[in-house]
Amino acid sequence: MPSPPRVNAVVLAGGGAADALARAAGVASKSLVPLAGAPMGAYVASALRASGVVERIVYVGPADARIAAMVDHVVPSGARMVDSLALGFGAAFAGAQGAQRILLVTGDVPWWRAEGVRDFVTDAPAAALVYPVVRAETALAAFPKQRRTFVRLRDGRFTGGNAALLTPEAAVALLPVIDQVFRARKAPWRLAALVGIDVVVGLLTGRVTLERLEARISAILGVSGRVLISDDAGIAADVDKPAQLVTSSTDGPPLAALVGPS
Repeated sequence: MPSPPRVNAVVLAGGGAADALARAAGVASKSLVPLAGAPMGAYVASALRASGVVERIVYVGPADARIAAMVDHVVPSGARMVDSLALGFGAAFAGAQGAQRILLVTGDVPWWRAEGVRDFVTDAPAAALVYPVVRAETALAAFPKQRRTFVRLRDGRFTGGNAALLTPEAAVALLPVIDQVFRARKAPWRLAALVGIDVVVGLLTGRVTLERLEARISAILGVSGRVLISDDAGIAADVDKPAQLVTSSTDGPPLAALVGPS
C-alpha cells in the first residue's frame, strides 16, 4: 500500500490586534482568541500535527507558548498578506525534506479536523494549485447558525475553503497575484481586468462553471490550477464574528477535546 503524500504546512495567523475579533478579545491576533479553553490557532496546529500527512508546521504570526510547542517554526507576520505568505513559504521550503507541496491554511478554522486535513491532502488532484470549495447545503447542514458567503455557479452554490495545496512553482506564481489583488481591492475595474470581464459577468449571473474558473486560475498563475469540491464543512468554517465563537458543528467531538489540556 503506497504511503500517503507528505506536505509542509504554513499557517497564516497574523492580522494583528487591529482585527475586530482580536480587539474585542484583547489579544495580539485573531488566532489567539480563546475558544473552549484554547486559542483558535491551537486547534489548527493540533489538526495538522495529528493528520499524519504533515512533515513540518510553519506558523506565521503571534503565538503563545501552547501554540509554539505544537509547531516547528514560528515566523513573525509581515506588514501585508503577501509579506506573510513570502515569509511562510520561505521557511517551509527551506526545510522541505521529503515534502513536495505546501499546505496553506489560515489560523481561524478551529473545526477543521485531522481527518479532514488528511483527506484534503490525499484526495487533491495532481495540480500545481488545489483550492477547496464546499457546497452550500454541506456547509449549512454542519453549521446552520453561521452566516457564510456563497457564490452561485452553474454547478451549484459554494463557499470557499480556508486552505490551499501548492507546489513551489505555484507558491512563487501566487505572490505577485496576491499583491495585485491587494493593490486593486478598492478598484473594482482593476479586479475585473485581472480575472477577466467574462468571468465577472458569469459570477454575477451564476452562469460561470468551476471548470471555467479553473482555466482562469491556471491562466493567471501560469501553472495548473484545480478546484476540489470538499464534503468537509470544517475547511470553510472560519471564525470572523463573536457569535461564531459559540457555534459548534452538529457532529464530531466538542472543541475542548481536540487540543488536550493546557
